[in-house]
Amino acid sequence: MWLGKPPAGVPQGMNPLEALRKTVAHLKSPKIEGLPTLTGGLVGYMGYDSVRRLEKISNLATKDIDLPEIAFMLTSDLAVMDHSEGTITLIANAINWDGSDERIDESYADAVSRLDRMQAELLVPLAGDVSQIPAKKAPQFDRNMTEEEFKSKVEIAKEEIRAGEAFQIVLSQRFSMPCPADALDVYRMLRLNNPSPYMYLFRFEDGIEVVGSSPEALVKVTGTEVMVHPIAGTRRRSASIEEDIRLGEELLADPKERAEHLMLVDLGRNDLGRVCAPGSVEVIDFMHIERYSHVMHIVSTVIGKLGKNSTPIDALFSVFPAGTLSGAPKPRAMEIIETLEPTRRGLYGGAIGYFDFTGNIDACIAIRTALLHKGVAYVQAGAGLVADSDPASENEETLNKAAAVLGAITAANELSRGTK
Repeated sequence: MWLGKPPAGVPQGMNPLEALRKTVAHLKSPKIEGLPTLTGGLVGYMGYDSVRRLEKISNLATKDIDLPEIAFMLTSDLAVMDHSEGTITLIANAINWDGSDERIDESYADAVSRLDRMQAELLVPLAGDVSQIPAKKAPQFDRNMTEEEFKSKVEIAKEEIRAGEAFQIVLSQRFSMPCPADALDVYRMLRLNNPSPYMYLFRFEDGIEVVGSSPEALVKVTGTEVMVHPIAGTRRRSASIEEDIRLGEELLADPKERAEHLMLVDLGRNDLGRVCAPGSVEVIDFMHIERYSHVMHIVSTVIGKLGKNSTPIDALFSVFPAGTLSGAPKPRAMEIIETLEPTRRGLYGGAIGYFDFTGNIDACIAIRTALLHKGVAYVQAGAGLVADSDPASENEETLNKAAAVLGAITAANELSRGTK
């Protein structure tokens, strides 16, 4: 379903994944050298629960948040800031909304007019607004299951693994807290305290806002090259440099963490193998440590070349959802997750990113992300479980992963109180 005026020829009234595929194929424009990577396209999210349209997964968990399964914005106008060069590039796409020959010149003139308006708006000085960043305050939040319930479900998952039902299961829990703060302030606090490769803030027309700082690419397609970026294996950060180095070395040497990571690298290779040319899939970066504000991870990179009968969106559907958010083998792990988690995942574990007008995709995994809806912020985090997982440690891992986002919401709430 489209909100607002859709371009001529885009599909409506069908399976949303098929509509997404057809829309991406329909909205095309040539690449212009010298412009930023993204010059327009579909930008938004594909929630975890979309997997039910790709795999046969039962419907046991409760859907308690009224959230669209898929939400993308047709992005025609952009202001692209290059922080290293200190420049802003303004882009407006000439979209012929009804596809008629008569509208071609009108579409171009309209795009030029929008560029002029964007430039004029950016030249208007903003009113000064200086606020003191509040002292760190411990987040106060609710959970969709108690700590004891989560630990009990870890034990159940371990029983499934010992029975041979899966090698790994990613069990998650959801945290929620009031959020009177503006989403932009949440983003600012998150960017300040937990900068990550993927930073984003979306405001959708139905009151849904998404703020996040994901460290993990789901899939990136540039031309025919496909890349996935498995992250698995976690340790908390330390304030001591020496201790932090020791924890990283300990993480890389941990047999359990290495085995878990290798399993997910293999899963990534298999996912790409379904859509890439034979012999083109390879691991180009294997097991290094990446550090973030509260945790560190083991990271690898897997690449491949799209097969001649595969499209970029085939690559997205092949890797969705990430093995690092579901487990292995994926279909059975997701079935078990459905029996253990009390509420639908919604956005968590899905894809956030864009399909540009030239056919490229850049999508991250929806983790370290807050969903803001009706004055409440929802943050979800999971842990990869194997046969010898410790329930207390896995619970602590989910708290560590959620800490940066929960802290950003808390700081933004305090900031909003201080400015009223």
